[in-house]
Amino acid sequence: MAILFFVIVFSSMGFGLVLPPFIFVAQNFGASAMFAAFIVSTFAMGQFLATPVWGRLSDRHGRKPILILTMLGSAAAYGLMAVADMYSNVWLLLASRFLTGLMAGNFAAATAYVADITPPDKRAQGMGTVGGAVSLGFMAGPALGGLLSGDTAATASLFWPSIVAVIASLLTMLAIALFLKESLPAEKRLQETATDTDKSHTRAGSFRHIMRRPLLAPMVLMGFLVFFAMTNFETTFPLWADAGFRWGPQQVGFMFMYLGFVVMVTQLFIVGRLAPIFGEGRLLQFAVCSYIFGLLFMATVPFSFEPANWKIMVFGITFTALGGAMFNTASTSWVSKQAGEQERGAVLGLYQSAGWLGRSVGPTISGLLFQTLGPNAPLFAGAALMLPVLMIVTLLRRRHAASEEVAA
Repeated sequence: MAILFFVIVFSSMGFGLVLPPFIFVAQNFGASAMFAAFIVSTFAMGQFLATPVWGRLSDRHGRKPILILTMLGSAAAYGLMAVADMYSNVWLLLASRFLTGLMAGNFAAATAYVADITPPDKRAQGMGTVGGAVSLGFMAGPALGGLLSGDTAATASLFWPSIVAVIASLLTMLAIALFLKESLPAEKRLQETATDTDKSHTRAGSFRHIMRRPLLAPMVLMGFLVFFAMTNFETTFPLWADAGFRWGPQQVGFMFMYLGFVVMVTQLFIVGRLAPIFGEGRLLQFAVCSYIFGLLFMATVPFSFEPANWKIMVFGITFTALGGAMFNTASTSWVSKQAGEQERGAVLGLYQSAGWLGRSVGPTISGLLFQTLGPNAPLFAGAALMLPVLMIVTLLRRRHAASEEVAA
């Protein structure tokens, strides 16, 4: 677990490095707020397409080779992003963003690795460790990326953050190759042949197979809705902060670092301890309520260049970070318990893919709302989308309790 923790830290650091300046750079290349948000969303589109594929391939070939391959691909993608910045080419920027998403679909293999090496009663704690590693990388990445990318929105640059991301990806690949042991023995891997007629081993077949299960189907829908809601604010936050407080990449980077800190503390020290006491279902309900409160509170903060106002904003954004971190960790643990050993990567991949589909749609919608209805519109939309998520979580808790009573 220690080696995997290190690997995930460096992997997420690469993503965080380019985050603070990205939407500013897209606008500087001539994109509108809506088109810039769409470019941001292509990362999630790539993850939506690739996550179940990498998950299924890791079930068949093992976790380690998939992680090595995707980190090499990430290095190439960030290299292309640096080239896009050099030539101020918005289409190369879009292509590089999409490619980084394709490679980042390896998170299904990483979470399946954790599920391989942790017993069910420790699963939430294991997922919390993974989330904490992501958050630690997310703390370091945006802070460094903000410092490397310029002082203002108008001078934002992706070149040096992209170069450092290439280095981080290559170091991660070497660490996986040299130090990470395979978690899925050959005898436990998915066996398929060219004449295999089991359609559940195909992506579409796997999706139909999972959607027939009474608990997993609502979980997949839940994953889509919650990430759709979260990206309504997360994508446009740099634009929101620029409109309200005249923030540039550096200030945005440090705020993302703070968010990463809150997420890390939540996932490393809170979720794992509370899940055995209250259960994942109750934690998910609290997480949704926390996220809704944070968004609505932030919408009440008056826009002003006075430091006091953005300090008030930090109070609200703390609740969104807490709620988002708790939801992601508890939901991944809950879903993983519904899958067998030979399908764990595929089930987690499809669940995460549903989430990335939500992230694919959300940014463009949030950019359109920001552009047409004003800076606070994405916050209200995100809060409204969380309401059906709360209803689904409540329904799942009741179904889960009923199934346990029948089994007893």
